[in-house]
Amino acid sequence: MSRALLNGLHCSAILCVNHAIQAYKGASMGQSIVEELEPLFNPKSVAVIGATNNWNKWGYSTFTSALNGFRGKVYPVNNTESEVLGHKAFAKVIDIPGPVDLAVFVIPAAAVASVMEDCVTKGVKAGVIITAGFAETGAGGKKLQDEVLRIARKGGVRFIGPNCMGFWSASSDLRAFMFPLPVKDGPLAFVSQGGNVGGAVVTSGYMRGVGFHWYVSCGCAADIQIEDYIEYFGDDPQVKVILAYIEGLADGVRFLEKVKKVTPKKPVIVLKPGKTDAGAKAITSHSGALAGSDEAYEAAFRSIGVTRVESPEELLDVAIGFITQPLPKGRNVAILTPGGSYGVLCAEACATEGLDVIKLPDKVIAALDKVFPPRWSRGNPVDPAGDRNMVTFLTAPGKLLRVDEVDSLIFMGFGGFSIFAAMFLSADTGYAEGVASWVPSREQFRELAIAFTRALSSKDTAEIGKAIHPVVAGVASIMGIYNEEEVNELTQLVASAIASGRLNAPILISAFLPPGSATLAEMGIRNPPTPYEAMARFLAALAEQWVETYKKPVLTTTFFAEDQPRLQGSHYAYPSGKQAARVLIKMVEYKEHLETVGVYKG
Repeated sequence: MSRALLNGLHCSAILCVNHAIQAYKGASMGQSIVEELEPLFNPKSVAVIGATNNWNKWGYSTFTSALNGFRGKVYPVNNTESEVLGHKAFAKVIDIPGPVDLAVFVIPAAAVASVMEDCVTKGVKAGVIITAGFAETGAGGKKLQDEVLRIARKGGVRFIGPNCMGFWSASSDLRAFMFPLPVKDGPLAFVSQGGNVGGAVVTSGYMRGVGFHWYVSCGCAADIQIEDYIEYFGDDPQVKVILAYIEGLADGVRFLEKVKKVTPKKPVIVLKPGKTDAGAKAITSHSGALAGSDEAYEAAFRSIGVTRVESPEELLDVAIGFITQPLPKGRNVAILTPGGSYGVLCAEACATEGLDVIKLPDKVIAALDKVFPPRWSRGNPVDPAGDRNMVTFLTAPGKLLRVDEVDSLIFMGFGGFSIFAAMFLSADTGYAEGVASWVPSREQFRELAIAFTRALSSKDTAEIGKAIHPVVAGVASIMGIYNEEEVNELTQLVASAIASGRLNAPILISAFLPPGSATLAEMGIRNPPTPYEAMARFLAALAEQWVETYKKPVLTTTFFAEDQPRLQGSHYAYPSGKQAARVLIKMVEYKEHLETVGVYKG
């Protein structure tokens, strides 16, 4: 990388750490980053300095957040209140009788330095300074921040902030937030220079069913730098993908040196604004950072394999792709769509992003000719032009994924296939008689369900296939078309999903039994899903099975942008083909970087 490019990164230095970084460098020589940050991320006791009974102050919500789930001791520190929310309060940190590993500061900025002195005396090893009013406010705040850093360095206290919103540690179930955020454990780790962006991404992740093992709102990052967090996350086997929101860097060279050692092990996804003058000015006023040259950042990120995205939503989109899909071997993509117009939009999105919507081999066209109506598109995207045979739809991916030239598949509208549940429910005049027309009586449906459950307990794919073949054949009959080859292929796919544990077939069947049925009790199922929920689980299991069978990405979409898709197992349906294409190209680019550095083992 050129010196000019590195200088471009240097120009992006955060003003609130520009001088303090020199005092910080070398202060902890001899310790690994994991050892240094252990008291921060895995404390056994926490003091919330500024905890209060006044619900209108941040000290109240911060204290209640820390109490929520943390397995260690939480001490309130308040020099005017003797008790906070039923917990004995202490006037100073040094008054707490037991050891304190972590101090959370929610007090006025002017008082932080003296309290940091108390923390050093007490032997506290980590801190979170939520308090604002430091370098982001100008020279006076910068001087105060430098003093706090000097005291902390003297006592070996590593801290987050100042001017941050706190952090989450799944390993200790600690929510050291300035207000409660919904978050759960998972394979992601995230460091954010913006508290609002960080909180929104964590909350959106929770709503999507995606968890974070670590989340840090780093604020001004006077002490621990963004690259330190990334290095720490990179060494954690619980973390599969790392996310970062960056407005500016204190030391571009240091960032590159540390992060380039992480990207060969796991993806690092970065949202970095500042491409426009308006964005650069907003960064300066928000975090006291100089946005620097966007071209320098872009080139630097590419050189070390960082995946750059354009929005908070895309941070999660791409992260979900990495945790649910194998890396594509190349840029060739096939598209399957139940409607032509969405296929057109997806194809254009793929081409725009640099993916190749390839011409399908003649053998694939011939295979699809046998099962789709004559009006189908006979090309890529594969559009059956209104064919309502779900069995054929669900065997088409296998025909495409078996082709060597196809590196990945985008299945448009896949989530919308849950509507077929309504077709099953209306297939027979008597719902209580068993909703599928291939079973003429309630008694036969009951016998089928019980036999089904027994067969599935064997975990033998062939035995399961025998049990479910009549069901799949019945579905094909409802669709109005019966093709033995397609029925057998779908039977094998479903049997494999059941045998692997991805699909709980008794639960699926229970959704179609009459409410209060005795068969539910005999099957040991108390709370069956709705038919629509069952169908969604069924589809998710099939998507997972395609990925497992063919070792290729299978990205699915819904047709409804207003839906909030949720991760089901390891399957996630994106709201649009454009989003799926964006995720896919980011995965391709990361794979190409791994090839460049010689670590790709696909």
